[in-house]
Amino acid sequence: MRLIRVQNFLAMHRQIIQQVESQIQIFAVCDDATTRYCILSHRWIEGQEVNYEQMKDLAKSDSVYEILNWQGYQKILKACSVADGLFEYLWVDTCCIDKRSSSELSEAINSMFRWYKNSSRCYTYLHDTSDFPIDPDLANFPDSNGWPQWFSRGWTLQELIAPDDLQFFSRDWKGIGNKRSRATELKRITGVPVRVLADGLSSYAPSFAEIMSWAAERRTTLVEDEAYSLIGLLSINMPMLYGEGKKAFQRLQLEFMRITNDQSVFAWRATKVGSTKGGESTDGGNIQEMGWTSGVLPDSPVAFKGCHDIIQMAPREFYRSLSISWESDAQALAEGGDCEALPPFTVTNLGIRIPLPLRPYYGCPSVFRVALACRRRCNLTPLAIDLAAFGPIHYRYSGADGPIQPFSQNQRLRLAYQDETPRGITFKLVETTVLHNFRRCLVFPPNTRSEDGSLRLSSTNPLAIVVYANASNAFFAVACGYCFGQDWVHVICDEPRNKPFLYAKQIYKRTWNRGAEYARLMAEACSGKTVQPYHVKHGHLVGTTWTVRIACGGWEKSNDRIVAVDVVEFPGSRCKTLTWEPMYGTKGLVKADIPCLMRETLWFGGRLDGHRIEGSHEIFSLAPTKQGIKVGDYGVITSNNAGSFEYRGNIFKEPEASNLKLRPYTNDLPLNHVVTSKLVPYGTPLPRPSENAGLVLQDPKLLSFLNTRRVLDLLKQLSTRMRDYSLVTSVVQCSACSLTDDFKARIRTQTRRYPQIWQLDVRNATTDPQTVTPLYTVATPWAWYQGELDRDVATEYQDIRQVFLIGIVVLSTISFLGV
Repeated sequence: MRLIRVQNFLAMHRQIIQQVESQIQIFAVCDDATTRYCILSHRWIEGQEVNYEQMKDLAKSDSVYEILNWQGYQKILKACSVADGLFEYLWVDTCCIDKRSSSELSEAINSMFRWYKNSSRCYTYLHDTSDFPIDPDLANFPDSNGWPQWFSRGWTLQELIAPDDLQFFSRDWKGIGNKRSRATELKRITGVPVRVLADGLSSYAPSFAEIMSWAAERRTTLVEDEAYSLIGLLSINMPMLYGEGKKAFQRLQLEFMRITNDQSVFAWRATKVGSTKGGESTDGGNIQEMGWTSGVLPDSPVAFKGCHDIIQMAPREFYRSLSISWESDAQALAEGGDCEALPPFTVTNLGIRIPLPLRPYYGCPSVFRVALACRRRCNLTPLAIDLAAFGPIHYRYSGADGPIQPFSQNQRLRLAYQDETPRGITFKLVETTVLHNFRRCLVFPPNTRSEDGSLRLSSTNPLAIVVYANASNAFFAVACGYCFGQDWVHVICDEPRNKPFLYAKQIYKRTWNRGAEYARLMAEACSGKTVQPYHVKHGHLVGTTWTVRIACGGWEKSNDRIVAVDVVEFPGSRCKTLTWEPMYGTKGLVKADIPCLMRETLWFGGRLDGHRIEGSHEIFSLAPTKQGIKVGDYGVITSNNAGSFEYRGNIFKEPEASNLKLRPYTNDLPLNHVVTSKLVPYGTPLPRPSENAGLVLQDPKLLSFLNTRRVLDLLKQLSTRMRDYSLVTSVVQCSACSLTDDFKARIRTQTRRYPQIWQLDVRNATTDPQTVTPLYTVATPWAWYQGELDRDVATEYQDIRQVFLIGIVVLSTISFLGV
């Protein structure tokens, strides 16, 4: 270590004052284990400290007299004056480390605790007080909890604990006590036990959580130093990576796990194993302060605030106490039945592997209460935390509430030591104006609602409840959440017993408890071999014939989520109310702002040809050539194995459309004149036009269904009488249309595979070059769709119906017989 020669420094200072040229060398490199030296502990003053480069060439510096007046230089001068005659060497962190060298800085930080411990005396300078503080003074020290600033800094914690002999000095460099004489006051100020102040860490062996509690209210200028300043207290070494931010504290915890099995590293915001209030930690913390889900390792010592009395438990003590609390056999709670040792941590890039005893929550099969081998000093019951499984990984979970199942087990877990990358998620709830008199009533919490009415969620503000109500005081709620990096939506249709605000708070609490399960279900719906971009779910309104239908989309790359909220007539056996139903065949008639979702129509006999025009993402069908198909036409796909569209009307000519003043379509998309036509299985991508041209169009243009809220309202108003119809969503119009020779040849060779009416349409298109609409697309609006048949529900309905009919027959027989 590099030390200041006390007498040489004082001599150099005198020569500078006397304006005598100085050649004195003030630094010496010594071994801290064999050298007797003193050390300075102080609060750095921004812009006033002298670094190594300045001190080394101080006598030759042009700004030497300016530096002599700096507070940092005056501290070193006074410390040397106090040490003169007592110590030959002094170490000061400002000027004894060449911070231009990353290797020297890293070595110094890893050795600093040892250097303070090996010092013969530590001079602690309190620059902002004249006396040793007895009571907090918020008027003079508002930014440091009422105490002098030295007590609020991160680096000074190890500087307090490590030295055996620590002397305090006031701003005037008058002695105001030492560490042992002031031990009682120091315990009150810092939380460090008197025993540690008197005898050091070796005689006390505090838990990880307790050490972190001493640092919980201390601050550092650089966020990485929150971790680096604690290296010596934990007896570990780690490289310095300035710029890594809060990851430094996670690295600190992982390095600690490599040398110990102290499970109190997980005990931040912990509760007792017997508690049913997982969100209420024994330190009084609030679940929202740490977020809904997170990794098992916090990113700051502040999470351990209030953990000053957490101590480790010996293996036999832990398993015996836990077996009493959980009324289970101790050997069943230990890995392999071994109650003599705690399992070690295994740290990998995929997480922390460790076997832990656990119990699942009722109603939340993916959330567990997990016991830790540590306890409060005045309580024999082990502490516990809540974890939630998301796939093979377990995350820390805040807010679980309710009874816990009595089935205990020891399970090897893989714990996520860091959370998913936080990102903002925006939910835009789109409601039609026809919600059977239901209106959006309130959003809870209010701070999740943005100015445009959308919901803005994040990992620290992860849940919002939107309540809808009607004039009859009937409610339902839509919950939007974000946990494990997974966003999800759920609908709640319970019969409310409170006013809307209290109802919202009740739903918020219950949903917070089950959020892990909703996230798991949403993740399952959005994964698999055939991932669909949209999903639908229903919730039956109690005591009515209506159901709430929510359709969700935009789950892939964007951070914007679209949630379409609708109230429809309860479709009974064609409604899946418990799980998400993929919206198969959803067409691309969707913009980011309004979800006019369309479901691709299934053609009887199969749609044998696919036609695509470069410049459009649509796959078109051959239009009936004499019919004059228009956007907004509705009709049926006939079941005569001909695959034809039978016109029944146009939605823009219906009475409901007269008051909406709608533009039926947009025609601002120019198209290429060559059409790709290929006989392929349904859903197979088509080649580029140059590879398989079928139709040639002259001056083609695309007329598409306009995707607006008012159109969505019209579709909703027509839904009760349009359930069995399909809708023309786009047409291609041109001044002339002809078939290529290749396409004609394929028609002739594949006659059996083309329904007769399609052959006729093709011939007409060939012989009549003035075809106005040769191509079109047909879809079924999701607002008209009833859902896929749920066979289990249908069977249940059929059984109920049979029982009901049998009851009627019995009652009729009894009435006839006069019994």
